[in-house]
Amino acid sequence: MIFTSIRTKMMLFLLAATLIPILASIFITYSLTTSKVTKETLKSNADLLFQGKTNLLNYMNAAQQATFIFYNDSKLFTILEDGIKDYKDDQEIYRGLMLLSYTVKDFEQAHLYLGKDDLNYLIINNRSKRSFRDEENRFVPSGLSRGSSYVQPPHPVSKYGRTDIPTTTADQVLTIHSSLYYLAAKEELGTLSIDVRLDGIRAISEQLYSAGREELYIVDDDRQVIYSSLDRSGGQQLQGDWVDRVVKEQETSGNFSLHQDGFSGEIVYDKMATPFLNWTLVKRIPNETLHQTAREAALINSGVAGLFLILTMVATVLITFSLTAPIKKLIRNMNQIQSGNLQVTVDVDRKDEFGILARRFQLAMDTINEMIIREYELELARKTNELNVLQVQTNPHFINNALQSIGTLSLQKQQPEIYNLIFSLGKMMRYSMNTGEPIVSLERELDYVKAYVSLQRQRFGEQIRYIVNVDERLLKRPVPKMIVQPLVENYFKHGFDPGAEDAEIAVTGTESRDRRWMRLEVSDNGKGMGAAELRMLQERLFQSKGVWGTGESGIGLPNILSRLKLYYNESAKLEVRPGQAGGLSVVLWIPIAEEEDGDESANR
Repeated sequence: MIFTSIRTKMMLFLLAATLIPILASIFITYSLTTSKVTKETLKSNADLLFQGKTNLLNYMNAAQQATFIFYNDSKLFTILEDGIKDYKDDQEIYRGLMLLSYTVKDFEQAHLYLGKDDLNYLIINNRSKRSFRDEENRFVPSGLSRGSSYVQPPHPVSKYGRTDIPTTTADQVLTIHSSLYYLAAKEELGTLSIDVRLDGIRAISEQLYSAGREELYIVDDDRQVIYSSLDRSGGQQLQGDWVDRVVKEQETSGNFSLHQDGFSGEIVYDKMATPFLNWTLVKRIPNETLHQTAREAALINSGVAGLFLILTMVATVLITFSLTAPIKKLIRNMNQIQSGNLQVTVDVDRKDEFGILARRFQLAMDTINEMIIREYELELARKTNELNVLQVQTNPHFINNALQSIGTLSLQKQQPEIYNLIFSLGKMMRYSMNTGEPIVSLERELDYVKAYVSLQRQRFGEQIRYIVNVDERLLKRPVPKMIVQPLVENYFKHGFDPGAEDAEIAVTGTESRDRRWMRLEVSDNGKGMGAAELRMLQERLFQSKGVWGTGESGIGLPNILSRLKLYYNESAKLEVRPGQAGGLSVVLWIPIAEEEDGDESANR
């Protein structure tokens, strides 16, 4: 029942019409924002990695170019070429190493091997210096080709077999191994190894990612970790298919999506290549971080949508109740009508379609009540007529037989006038006492009026003129019984002057041009009515609700008008006006189109 209610359907429709666009807007906005934010984030991270690569290259190039001190300083180069001659050359070597320590940022220590003298020099962070020989050449870098350099991944600080050097504070260092090569003579002069602390690399790297939200790695071609955001120590080999893919990529920079090993997101990389190092900066950005901006926007949109949804729900409930309240009220009124209360008043004070519907419903109920009252009055009128007839009809057959006996006796006594009077009276009694025919032809009604006038002539004399001028086409038309005779009787009761010698009453019947109306007029030249009295009568007829409804009795004009309305609804009319020859004129307008229904109406 609840899902068949218009109120429920309207609420669901309004909620769906509001909720679907909002949710669709949130979804579309989230999708577009996610796509756009992803592109923007990848671009910004690519730019960030490029800037980080540039800074690292500058940093490492500066450290590697410090080896040029031994090439650019003629004294140092001569010592490297010719060997140590005296203590002054030895001091000159230390001077060069000291200058090197000042030049290299984050310098930890440097190891110089002189091939000419097979001698090792060591300077430790400006704090101490050592020179020593190593017959096994354990500390000469392996795999170092002539005139080349390479970077050894992070590792603990080497003491070069010395136990007398001070303890370092650095946890790990990065070593740049360089070959000191005299190109003109094609002679290997020695090697130089510079240990650099990781502070600078870490400072540059930490600016390239968001801690706890992103991962950053710097690896070489052997997948050895130079820097890791997850573990400050380096030197270990980084494992994973994604690492292999990054290292093998031919493009110097780019990105790709990764969904494996519990990670789902984007990989952004940028490769840095120099003659002495090949590193790759790799950044792993989880989707949670990548889409955070989109989620925040979606969250804001969802909050706004939720607020509007609440307002919409409240508005929907109010609008729905406002629109359906009149329907609910109409249903309650219909239930009361169904229970038998036909006097229900529909109180819906609205100007919209519901107000129109309520007013039309009230009008329909008023019409139905009027029809019921009309039917009730008609039935009451019929019963009342039957009762009146029964009151005067003690024994119709007995009275009829008695009148026939008196008529036969009057003929035997040669009194034809008496016979004619008794014949007219009997004819009237048979017509009025026959209650089974509420509708008769106009011809029979006029015969009854003629018999009534004949009796009145015997009473008042032959000076009364009775004129009938009725269209023959109307004689067979049905009319309510006793509808014309009361008008003629009113003349004798109220308008007839016994002393007048030219008393006249006329019945005229015509058909309207459109053949929809029968016009019956009863006019006389009697006393008539004054203007004020006539207006009062007309007003009384206008306000008449029916003789049976008002408690009135008799055969007056209100009675006739009420009977016409009972038979023909409100279409029949009765007009009262002064007659053309003086007296009074009463006009009945009876609809012809509805006359065939008259018998049915009277017999219902």
